[in-house]
Amino acid sequence: MKQKVTKDNWEALIHWNFALVGGFLGAYAILLHMGNFGSAQTGNIMEMAASLVSGEWYDVLLRFLALPLFGGGVVISYLLTNYTNINMRKLAIVVDAAGLVASSLLPLQPVLVGLYPIFFCSAFQWGVYSSANGYNSATIFSSNNFKQAVLGWTQYFLTKDPEFKKKGILYTNTVLSFFIGACYGAVAVNTFAVRAAYLGFVPLATGWILVVKHSMVLEAERPQEIAKEAETELEDAQRLETEQK
Repeated sequence: MKQKVTKDNWEALIHWNFALVGGFLGAYAILLHMGNFGSAQTGNIMEMAASLVSGEWYDVLLRFLALPLFGGGVVISYLLTNYTNINMRKLAIVVDAAGLVASSLLPLQPVLVGLYPIFFCSAFQWGVYSSANGYNSATIFSSNNFKQAVLGWTQYFLTKDPEFKKKGILYTNTVLSFFIGACYGAVAVNTFAVRAAYLGFVPLATGWILVVKHSMVLEAERPQEIAKEAETELEDAQRLETEQK
């Protein structure tokens, strides 16, 4: 018997796909740009502090410029999500694709310049694909996802609560998807160097298909949901009328 794909299943599949994209972006950045991670600012801030102490002012400037780019991605994704009717899931895919193309066209030296588009598009993706099935979960790095996976399974084994099992599965698969994306990115970079960026279009295309399919399913289910809500309201009204007689 064919099992229906639920709303939660769709959310999880889309989330895991973009965790794979996040892993690809991470590997592409680190392997081509001397260990610099384009999807977070922790390492960048640490390196900026070291350069500041040692008086490497040019490196300080390059690293400082990454901050408004990353922050801009967060702010713009927030504003567009909350103050426009733009389909943010589709837009995030376009932004990721544009970021990969731009990064492939920029020089590898200085090392951070080619990362500038990755800083922006990763932050933008983070703002859009930041949760699934009611759980906060980033798709561009994995530390908290790993922590929540461990906690979820620990909580499940202690309580046998199926909600904790659901949590463990979501976060575990998010970490695994990120790892698979990183492996894919490593193979791509080792084979095609800077042109590996264009292989990132494969998971982005898959993501586009999933997002479109999910939207179609939701639209098809909406009339049924409205009819069901109307039927429930009618039953409630009839019950209330009976009780008042």
